[in-house]
Amino acid sequence: MKKILNTLLIFTIAVGFSSCKKYLDINENTNSSTTSSPALVLPQAIVGSASITNTYNTSFFYPGGFQANIFGVGGYGGAITYAYSSSNFTGLFTSVYDNAVDYQYVIDNSSTPALAYSSAIARIMKAFMFSKLVDQYNDVPYSEALKGNALLTPKYDKAEDIYKDLVSQLSLAIKAINDGQAGTVANKVVASTDPLFKGDMNLWKQFANTVKLRLLIKMAGVPALNAYAKTELAALGTTGFLSTDALVQPGYVKEAGRQSPSYNSLGFGSDNARSQGQQIPTKWILSFYTLAGGGKLTDPGRGSVIYRGFPSTATNQLGEENATSSQVPPTGFSSWFTGVDANTPGLGVAKGPSQGQPIMLAAESNFLQAEAIVRGYITGTAKSAYTDGVTASFSYLYKNQSGVVDASKNVAADVATYFTANAGSRLANFDLALTDEQKIEAIITQKYIALNVINADEAFNEFRRTTYPAIVNGSNNPLLTFASKVSVSTRADKLLGRILYPQQEFNLNPSNVPQGITLFGSRIFWDLN
Repeated sequence: MKKILNTLLIFTIAVGFSSCKKYLDINENTNSSTTSSPALVLPQAIVGSASITNTYNTSFFYPGGFQANIFGVGGYGGAITYAYSSSNFTGLFTSVYDNAVDYQYVIDNSSTPALAYSSAIARIMKAFMFSKLVDQYNDVPYSEALKGNALLTPKYDKAEDIYKDLVSQLSLAIKAINDGQAGTVANKVVASTDPLFKGDMNLWKQFANTVKLRLLIKMAGVPALNAYAKTELAALGTTGFLSTDALVQPGYVKEAGRQSPSYNSLGFGSDNARSQGQQIPTKWILSFYTLAGGGKLTDPGRGSVIYRGFPSTATNQLGEENATSSQVPPTGFSSWFTGVDANTPGLGVAKGPSQGQPIMLAAESNFLQAEAIVRGYITGTAKSAYTDGVTASFSYLYKNQSGVVDASKNVAADVATYFTANAGSRLANFDLALTDEQKIEAIITQKYIALNVINADEAFNEFRRTTYPAIVNGSNNPLLTFASKVSVSTRADKLLGRILYPQQEFNLNPSNVPQGITLFGSRIFWDLN
C-alpha cells in the first residue's frame, strides 16, 4: 500500500478552505465597494466559516482520540507521534483571518440602522471564528488585526482579553437584533441570503447567547476570571439558547467544490472516490458504543449509523503501524459512511453530499446548559438539560441529508433504550452521579460522544479543560487512553498540549509572535490541568 504523507491532515485544511471560497466567491477584494456589498459578502463568509469549522474538526481527529492509522502502513510521522512543527495546522490560523476580513467588511459597511441585522450577524460569526482560533493558539492578533496594509505587524493580544471582547461583541449583536425587532429594520435578512438560520433573527440571538455561554464557562474555571464570568453569566437574560442544530446549508450538491464539507471529508468526493482510505476509528472511541472487548457503554443506535460494519468496525490504536492485520476500511468505503454506496446516502455523520454543515449542535448547547446549572452559573434542571443533550445527539445522527429523521428510526424509543441499557453506568445514568464532579464527568463524556467527528476540536478542548472523558495517564491500553502508542509527548497524559504558531508568523511578524511556545509544555489559558 502506498506510503502516505506524514502530515496527512494538512492537505485537508488547504483543500477544505479553498473549495469553500470557490463555491460562493463574490469578490477577491472585499474592501472594494464598487464590486461588492454586505449582502453579497455575508453569505459567502458564512459558507467559508462552515468549511473552516470542518477543517478544525478534521484536524483533531487524531489528537482528539477519534481516528487512528491503519495497520501495516508507515510514514504517518507527526500525525501519530505528535511531533508537530510550525508547518502543521497552518490553515487553522490563516483561514480564520481571511474569513474574518469578510465579516469586518460587513461590519464596516453596515453602520446604518437599516443594515443592523447584517452587522449583528457578522459580529456573531466573527466572534465565533476568533473563539476557535484562541482555543488552539491562545494569544493571537486581534485588536490590531484585519487592518490590511495599514498595519502589517499587529500585536498579539492576551487570550483572556480577546475572550472578554468576544463576549462584548456578542452582547452588542444581541442588543442590535433586539433593537431592530422592536423597531423597523429596512433591510431584512431573508432566507435566500442566510445559509445558516434562513433569516430567523431569534435563532441568531440564541446562537450568540450559546457561544457566549461556551466562552463564559471556560473563563469561569480560571480563578482570575471567575468573578467577571459569573457577572456576565448572570446577565445572560431571557434570550435563550440553541435548541436546534446550527447547520450551514447554502445548497450543497454533488459537484466538485460544492459538496458538504463533512461528507467530503468522511464519505466520498464528487467523483465517488472514497475519503479516509487509510484511517479507521480508534479502539478508544468505539468503546463508548459497544461493550465488546471491555467497552464502556453500549450504544447500538448511534453506533450503527456512524460506523460501517458496526459493531465489528475495523479499529486500531493510534500509532500502531507494524502489526499484520486486516484492520482496514471496507473496500471502496470509509469507516464513517453507512449508506448503500456513493450514490445512495445514509445517516450518521457522513449522510450525503447535500447535508448541512454543522458548526454547533443542539446537543452541545444542552450540555453547556447542564454544566452551567451544575456549577450554579444559571438556573434550571441539570438532568433535564443532560437528557435533552443525549436526545439531540440521537436526533442529529438519525437525520438524512435533507435534515429529516429517517422513517426507520424512533429517537425517543432509542434514547430510552440507551438509558436502560446503561443504567449501571454513571457515564450515562445521571442519577448515579452523586457529586457535582461526577455530574460534570457524565456531561462532558456525553458531549465528547456527541461531537465525535462532528466538532472534534471542541471535544478535545473540553477534554483539556476538564480531563473528561477520564483516561489513565501513561497507559498503553487503548481502552484506557487515546494517547498514541508512539507519542513523544513529555506530558503525563502523553497528549498534545497545544499547536504551534505557523512559521509565516515568525517570518512576517517576528517582533510580536510569542516566543518559547512548546507543544507539550504550553497551554491555552483555560487549561489548568
